[in-house]
This record gives sequence, structure tokens and C-alpha cells, in this order.
Amino acid sequence: MFKKTKVRQILELLNKDLSTREIERILSVSKNTVSFIKKEYDKCDKEWEDIEVMNDDELYALFYPHKFTPRNRFAPVDYAYVHKELPKTGVTLTLLWEKYCAECKRNGLKACCYVTYTTGYKKYLSSKSFTSHVEHKPGITIEVDWAGSTMKYVDSDTGNEVVAYLFVSTLPYSQYTYVEARKSVKQADWLECNVHMLEYIEGVPVRIVCDNLKTGVISHPKHGEIVLNDSYLSFGEHYQIAIIPAAVKEPKHKPSVEGSVDKIADKIIGMLRNERFHSLDGLNIAIKKKLEELNNKPEELNNKPFQKREGSRRIIFEVEEKPILRPLPLLPFEICEWSYKHKVYPDSHIWFEKGKYSVPSNLIGERVDIKYGSENVYIYYLGKIVATHKRIPKGYKNISRTDTSHLPYPLYTPEKIESIKIKASEIGKNTITVVERLIENVSFPEQAINDIKPILGIAKSYSNEVLEKASGKALKDFHMVTYNTLIKYAKEINKQEKIKKQNESKNKNTSGNVRGPEYYGGL
Repeated sequence: MFKKTKVRQILELLNKDLSTREIERILSVSKNTVSFIKKEYDKCDKEWEDIEVMNDDELYALFYPHKFTPRNRFAPVDYAYVHKELPKTGVTLTLLWEKYCAECKRNGLKACCYVTYTTGYKKYLSSKSFTSHVEHKPGITIEVDWAGSTMKYVDSDTGNEVVAYLFVSTLPYSQYTYVEARKSVKQADWLECNVHMLEYIEGVPVRIVCDNLKTGVISHPKHGEIVLNDSYLSFGEHYQIAIIPAAVKEPKHKPSVEGSVDKIADKIIGMLRNERFHSLDGLNIAIKKKLEELNNKPEELNNKPFQKREGSRRIIFEVEEKPILRPLPLLPFEICEWSYKHKVYPDSHIWFEKGKYSVPSNLIGERVDIKYGSENVYIYYLGKIVATHKRIPKGYKNISRTDTSHLPYPLYTPEKIESIKIKASEIGKNTITVVERLIENVSFPEQAINDIKPILGIAKSYSNEVLEKASGKALKDFHMVTYNTLIKYAKEINKQEKIKKQNESKNKNTSGNVRGPEYYGGL
């Protein structure tokens, strides 16, 4: 029965002339509840003396007739029998409830509903300190964890032994297991193992049950919202899989993977204990071989048959579970990290790792977050993605990734290598030769822009002719010409040009017909 309102206690306090607010505070009930009881009490034709002698059911029926139902209205359930039958193959609570309903109908008794039936069974288990039978369904859950045991391999460069940590996952229905050794238990290792696990089973179940490890779960309070870290949350969104952390200090919430850890210790770690590995890859190859034996053999620990069903883990997985799994997405999940609170500058760009990435101009002055992987950079504002760029390779500085649609009005068109080459060719063939050689000397053309711009700036400071002549002279002396080299030639040529112009001007002023003394002697 659902939780009842404290009718008797409210009536007793009302009879003692306590106010609604006082009753609300004393009994921790709502103001509306107290007001309702008071209103119904005033309407009924019974005195307090009559109400006081009523039992709780009679009292509750008086005030809540639409909710009240008498106790023991259903045929009793033999929960000892339910608990005995439930572990048997193919037996479920639904099946046992339907059998109970059929017996009640045959005997002319009223059967309880399914919810009441299952609630009663839970109370029975609690009273007997039993563990409930878990009915696993194929393709629904996969359980993941780091094994407590570790393995070792020898670093071929240093000769030192390195600890390898084991990632374990199990599909509870088929007990199909995946294992992988990693150098660490950091977030990137955890995410890569989760990706490899889904690739191994070639499909996606409905949910992942994980431990409360920091690489996946930020907080898991007893009451309140579970908070996953951004990377694991993105992983779940990419594969459309629910991530459900097990209850804290409750290993029974993921019993399949807990049991698999023990089996791995005996089956894999034990069988490989005398082998020596010289790389992590070599260790994983050996683990995979033993893992295949574990999944293919129709045996459990101590040569016990696979309980309740015939066949190996692989056969049960391939026949009953794999067809139910959802297909993998076309692209695998990209392992990413996060960087937070980057300011959007007036040029509509943010700085990240010595490079610039454009952001929509309406976010100028705001702070954005960055999710970045080995290939791409994703920019988020208030949890929504606002820009995506190819990541600038490591080692390069002051490179920009710009989407022209992000730029503020009036639109600024960033200079491209094609337009720079056109400018250089308009100045002359020597200048374009200098520019092309600089472009050929870098990994990608845009990297040379910062070196070419100062060179073309010489034409603005002096003239196109000076730059072209300086480029010609510099190319005779050097194959690769830089700004520092070229500016010296330009200054010298410009100086010579000035001297030449001064001499021409001087000669012009002293030339022409000059009247000598003979011209005036005849006067």
C-alpha cells in the first residue's frame, strides 16, 4: 500500500487548537494536506469522540475514500516458492506472476497486480537478506573495469620492467569478455579501451555499467545527479550508449565483470606468468590469444561446464547477442581532451597552443571551451558546438585557421598564398622567384606567408623597381633569399637611385646657353 497521510496525528493537533502552520512544522506535512483534513473534518457529521475510537483503516477511509482499499484484499503469494523457482532457466517474475494469476482465477480469488507482486518479492528478499536473481537480457548491458591484477613487460630501450594494467569488459548475458593491457589508467587509455571493446564485439549495446573511476565519473552522490566527465560523456553521445556508474561500494551492481577479473587472473595472467614480453604490443598479442581460448572453450573455472546453457561464450554471443547489438557508427570516436575559458578577441579568433582559430563574431568578448583531438579542434559555447577546425600541427607558431563566415563586418579577407604570388609576379620575375623559393622551403604554403609579407613590404617602403632590382642582385649571391638579406640590397639600390637622381638634377640646372662677355662687349 502507498504511504498514508498522517490523518490521526493531524486531527489530534487540530483538536488541541494548533494552527495550520504549527501542525505543518511539527508533523513535516504540507500546508495543503492540513487544510484538506481540516476542511473534511468540518464537513463530516462525526464528533471527535467518534473519530478517536476508529482504527487507522477506518479513519483513512473516511477522509480518503477514493484511495482506500482494505488490507489482505489479494490472495497471498508464496514468495519462498518464487525465490526457489526464479533461478531456473527461462523462469522470470512475469512468468511466475502469470501462473499466480491463473491459480487465483481458478480458485475464485483476486490476484494482486504485477507491481505489488514484485514489490512484495523485494520485501521478502530484504527480510531474508537474500540477493535478488538478476535476469540479463542479450545485447543490453556491457560491464567495464580495470582489473586489480597487473602484468609486466620489459622496455626494449631501457631494459626495465614496466607495469601493464588490464582493462576488462564483459557482456553479462553471454559472458563474452574483452581484455587489453595499457601502460597507464589515464583517461586517454580508458577511452581507447572502450572504443576497442566496441570494435571487438562489432556492435553497440544499450548501456555501459562502469566503476566510479575518475577517468569516467566526476561525482556519484548517494542522492542527486551523477556527473560524468566531458570526454566520457562525449564518448557515450557518439555511440548513443547510456553510461551508468555502479553504486558506490556495491560490486554486485556489476557482478559479471567482477567475476571476469578473477577468471582472467587464473586463465590469462596465470598461463602467461612464465613468458617474457619485450613490448606492450607483444603482451597484448599473447593476451588476445588466451582471450580467444577463454571465449571459445565451453568451460568455466575448474573445468565446470558453462552453467545453464550449452556452448561457449562465443557461440552464445554470436547466435543470441550479436544480432541484437546496434551497428557501430561509420567513424570511430575521436579521443579528445578539453581546455576551458578561452577569450574570443576582437578579430573573432581565440588563441590555443600558439595558433589562432576563428569563432563566430557574435561571441567576441565571450569565453569558449575547446575540445581537441589529434586531428580536429571543436569550439563550444554554453555546451553547444560553434566552430570546427583542423588542428594546427605541433611545432608551428602563429598559424591561423579561419572560417570567413565567422569574421565581423566589414568582412576581412585574410591574405592567401595565391593572392601573394599574384602581387609578387606583378612586381617582377625576380621577386616571384624569391617568393616561390620561400614557399617550397616550408611544409605547407601558408607557413611562408609571415616570411613573404615583409619582403613585399619593401616595395611599399621604396618602390616595386627597387624590390625587383634587389631581388635580382640577391638571387645572384644566394639561392634562398630572406628579408634580412634583401633589405640590405634594397637600401643600397635605393641609395644609389637617390644619388643618381641628385646628379641628374644638378646637371640639368648647369646645362643650357650661357651668355659670355663677348655677348655684352658689343654694347
